[in-house]
Amino acid sequence: LKLTPAFASACLVLAALAAFVRNMAVAMKTLLVACVLAGATSLKTEQDPCAGCNEGLAQAYQMCARDFGNPCAETNDAGLVSAGAGEKKDVSCCMKKEKHDRCMECKSMDCQFKTCRVNKQYYSERTIAEEAKASTNEAYKQHDAAAMKAAGWGDF
Repeated sequence: LKLTPAFASACLVLAALAAFVRNMAVAMKTLLVACVLAGATSLKTEQDPCAGCNEGLAQAYQMCARDFGNPCAETNDAGLVSAGAGEKKDVSCCMKKEKHDRCMECKSMDCQFKTCRVNKQYYSERTIAEEAKASTNEAYKQHDAAAMKAAGWGDF
């Protein structure tokens, strides 16, 4: 095999092109990683402490309160509640209690200009429903009839 100068120069050009492409691939991968990192740091979001305040949490909290009382109370080796460090009665129920307490704080927040998303009915859905039932037309008719009969208007 005899190498001609044209063939040798073509091989050198191809080798340089291959090196350029390899460097370009490395540069593109580096740029891609940098973009991903920059995007991840710019997407910092804060968690909403008032999210998840619903009837399911209220029921779970009530079951924990029924089973453990204060699930965050720390017990000693004998299983008695102590003032010192120890183990919590139930860690998952303690987290539910803390979330419930946070939801009760959220419920009382003032969101006058819709700056927060809060379930104002948290832990009082049933009370609100009972109050609404007392304000129906039928309830007013019963009350009015009783009041009119007491005032001497006769049977209605």
